[in-house]
Amino acid sequence: MVGSRIVHRLLQQGYTVRALTRRRDLTLSGVDIHRGDIRDESALKSFLNRANLLFHCAAELKDESRMWDVNVTGTENLLRLIPGAGITYFCHLSSAGVVGKTEMPIVDEATPCNPRNMYERTKWEAEKRVAGGVNGCCAVVLRPTNVIDERRPGALGLPMRSGWADYLKIFLKGGENAHIIHAADVAAVAVYLIEHASEDPRCFFVSCDHEPMNTFAGIWKLYKSFARAGSFDESGLTVVCLPVAFPRILRTVMRGASNRGNIVYSSEKLLRHGFVFPLGLKGAIRQVIKERETVTT
Repeated sequence: MVGSRIVHRLLQQGYTVRALTRRRDLTLSGVDIHRGDIRDESALKSFLNRANLLFHCAAELKDESRMWDVNVTGTENLLRLIPGAGITYFCHLSSAGVVGKTEMPIVDEATPCNPRNMYERTKWEAEKRVAGGVNGCCAVVLRPTNVIDERRPGALGLPMRSGWADYLKIFLKGGENAHIIHAADVAAVAVYLIEHASEDPRCFFVSCDHEPMNTFAGIWKLYKSFARAGSFDESGLTVVCLPVAFPRILRTVMRGASNRGNIVYSSEKLLRHGFVFPLGLKGAIRQVIKERETVTT
């Protein structure tokens, strides 16, 4: 979701773009496609030769047996080859999930990380490798929250479907933060920081949690109001849901200790660097509706 939008932004700004992929059927207009695997150093050497900027969006999300090799060893391979390739900017796409279990109501880049599962642990280990720095290269780490687009709408799928199970989920956890961020906003951050990051390894949360409507109930109301009237006037919509403490208690009983439902992953550091989200929460909802309507028609 994010990588394709980074490519689009770079092409718009006049860059020559290469993309590394394992897919044999992938073609992108105006892009030099390299077939290969992030674990194959010979393929990486050819791919990185005489490049200036590198965006690392590859990750194993599902197969735990491959996560260390792809998420950690693959990142190590890139870091080892960057100095010889002449790369001056390296953007590593991580995840807000690396924070894992925390009691902090507001999480920022200084919050200790306690990853809980294999994916979170391997992404955190990869981050620590990047934090070691690369001589002559500006390195940044992005930690997006729940990335969505028209193909994977995440929490927006609840009001889109509006089935009985969706209403039940909203009733149970409507007051909890949904943490959605559009993939286009994450890509915009990755490109923005080319000119707005120092040479020191930098880490940034990328979220719209600062927007008070970024809850399950809030995005339900925003989606319904825009789909109905083409504007965000949610004043006439009521969503009934339990207090925010209830779903956390329920999760704790069923699965053990969990984070509070109203935890905020703060993008304050990113905003202090002058970044302005092109879409934000309402723009993300508008964009998903627009793109899905385009696909349907």
